[in-house]
Amino acid sequence: MTTIKIAGIQVGIDARFEYTEKYVSEFVCDEEPVFTVSATDAEIEEELRTSGIQVEYQYAEHVVMYRKIAERLCDFSAIVFHGAILECDGLAYAVTAHSGVGKTTHTRLWLQEFGDRVKILNGDKPIFRVIDGVTYACSTPWRGKEGYGYNNMLPLGGIAFLSRGARNLAKRSTPDEVSMRLMNQIYLSKTNVLSISRSMRIADEILSSVPLYSFECNMDPEAAHVAYRAFIEGKTTD
Repeated sequence: MTTIKIAGIQVGIDARFEYTEKYVSEFVCDEEPVFTVSATDAEIEEELRTSGIQVEYQYAEHVVMYRKIAERLCDFSAIVFHGAILECDGLAYAVTAHSGVGKTTHTRLWLQEFGDRVKILNGDKPIFRVIDGVTYACSTPWRGKEGYGYNNMLPLGGIAFLSRGARNLAKRSTPDEVSMRLMNQIYLSKTNVLSISRSMRIADEILSSVPLYSFECNMDPEAAHVAYRAFIEGKTTD
């Protein structure tokens, strides 16, 4: 068994396949796990049956484990978030959007325009964790097909909900305006009612304590600068 540390939480990974162990290798630690996950043959076979895409047995194992970890995170004031996390000047900034809108392209524009000042902490499935009233964005091994990310956790300076537009606009949003959009981008259990309730409470806490934005962007380099001015300087276009 391997122990990894994500979002400051020690998790035991009882994997049967080398694929899973390699996948999480950057997060391995020598501490005792606070909980352990594994995947049975029946769970792997169910994942293969319902995934909708053709995947290998060993890949399905690590997907099952990822979901089991996601379900336990609410016990530690944490949730899995679907989006990209940018690091700039020591703070993390989250950008999320519906599939196909251009989240990955937008984050690449930041790298292009701001160079070494910006890194991608996680490109697809980071964790938000609330510790002593502060929300942290935390990288995970699950980084999307591009593999953008590195192992760290940083205070979250803002969340932006991205949509396409002819112009580049950025405005502050209220929790009520974006609450459903956030709920659509976090992992919620399909069967565990208590886990769902706890995860939603954590999401509400994050919404009430982190600056929220709506970005309407095209794919011009200016989009990164408009987003930067909103996130970093607090200058919106509304």
